[in-house]
Amino acid sequence: MYYKLITLAASFILLVGCSSSPAATNNISNSNLTASEKPIPLDSAKEMSTGVQDEHVAIPGTSLSFVPSAEFQLAGGFVGYESVKHQTSIMVIELPVPDGTQAVHYFDNLFTADRLQTKGLELLSKEKIHTEASHQALLIKCHLISDGVTYVQWIYILGSKGQTAAQIQVTAPEENFILIEDQITDMLASFQWTEESSEANLYYSLDLPTDWKLAKQHGTMELYNKDGVFPVPAGEPLLSVLNLQQTVSAEDRQAFLDKMNLQRNYYSNLEVIHSEDVEIDGYPANISYVSGIETQSANAVIKQYCYIFIDQTIILIEADQLDQLNKADFEKIARSWKLK
Repeated sequence: MYYKLITLAASFILLVGCSSSPAATNNISNSNLTASEKPIPLDSAKEMSTGVQDEHVAIPGTSLSFVPSAEFQLAGGFVGYESVKHQTSIMVIELPVPDGTQAVHYFDNLFTADRLQTKGLELLSKEKIHTEASHQALLIKCHLISDGVTYVQWIYILGSKGQTAAQIQVTAPEENFILIEDQITDMLASFQWTEESSEANLYYSLDLPTDWKLAKQHGTMELYNKDGVFPVPAGEPLLSVLNLQQTVSAEDRQAFLDKMNLQRNYYSNLEVIHSEDVEIDGYPANISYVSGIETQSANAVIKQYCYIFIDQTIILIEADQLDQLNKADFEKIARSWKLK
């Protein structure tokens, strides 16, 4: 289930997202370039910017770190960093791939000038890069003029030695991008893989079934399944824990629950089978069971939701109801949730 969702998300960010968050640079003479066959260092043509801080900073919810410019802060609406001053976003996503060492080759072939042009993007250049950690990377530079405004978008693909690739997407109006291009170059050059997330580092604990482990942490979401396998095998039970990073007042909780239970993307004919207010770890909570139809497969499903209303945010625990993860199993896991 997760592999399908993350693949759709990757496609949206890399293609649909490109057209809605367009990119541009000054040189438009090389729109049919393919990636250079000779990998070069990203910082070979630029001096390191004085606006970059000294130490690597881990990006929450990912296995990546980088050295951010002082003018960039942790983003509130997506995984990554942003500069309000320069109207610039650095969106970070980890993608499951069969072989991280071949990710650059795959994306180089995927994102051709013709393919990007169908999304309104003009490909200016692509170059393969060798990073200091011996990972291959690919830098794609594009532009798009929309409503008379020229935008710059750089898409940076970072390979790995495992089954993961990183896609870092930088977007800004051209007039702003020109002012901080050196900073962007330095920040991209600083991206590196860190140790994988572990359950010991999480802010909460769960009593999981035997052999269940943390499979993946992505943004503010953790995924669990048997043996912690990622990508998640098709048809296998999967449980997610998501920090919604929002609050809701006690008087607005029911309206919030109604909206969350009955207005879900990718599902139709949603109907609440049962909803019960409970208390979990001393916090008000709700466990709901919702039937519906998955629009892509047309299969009938029962969604199991647990909402925990803690002081500054809402925790959502979610899983499909399966023989291997039935109602009793789900409630046992959800009710075991505790802040550390």
